[in-house]
Amino acid sequence: MIRGGSARAMNRLASLTFGLCSVVVLTGCAASLSNPEDFMDGGTAPKSAEMILADSCGRADCHDDALQPAAGLDLLSPNVESRVVDINAIGIGCTGDILVVAGDPDGSYLLDKVLNTPGICGLSMPIVGTLTQGEETTLRQWIIDLGASDASVPDGG
Repeated sequence: MIRGGSARAMNRLASLTFGLCSVVVLTGCAASLSNPEDFMDGGTAPKSAEMILADSCGRADCHDDALQPAAGLDLLSPNVESRVVDINAIGIGCTGDILVVAGDPDGSYLLDKVLNTPGICGLSMPIVGTLTQGEETTLRQWIIDLGASDASVPDGG
């Protein structure tokens, strides 16, 4: 009988241990996220501006890395900022516009194309679909951040 009682005690101890472990696992971290909106899409990381441009505008027959991308602008390859910052737009009536003015999203023609601002040359970007408000905000912040990185570069003087 001692053995039978010992087995029951062991079963109770195992059940209690399992129950406590389950509570700990199910409780998880009690902290809250400071940026829950970044994870509202199922937990994937937010896209960078380069990813947004590549996914939305860097498709075949648009601004891809083919021999002749639209307007000669490759938005798919790495280091896209080297091809848009302080570069004039192409098209009749818009050659005086700068694609990206580092630090100045409102003065950046690329953002005008994305936002379909009245007076743009040609079609808005992307041609198919639209960017979400979050993606537009990411592009705007990227342009602002490009200005901040330029300010840290010595001018040689």
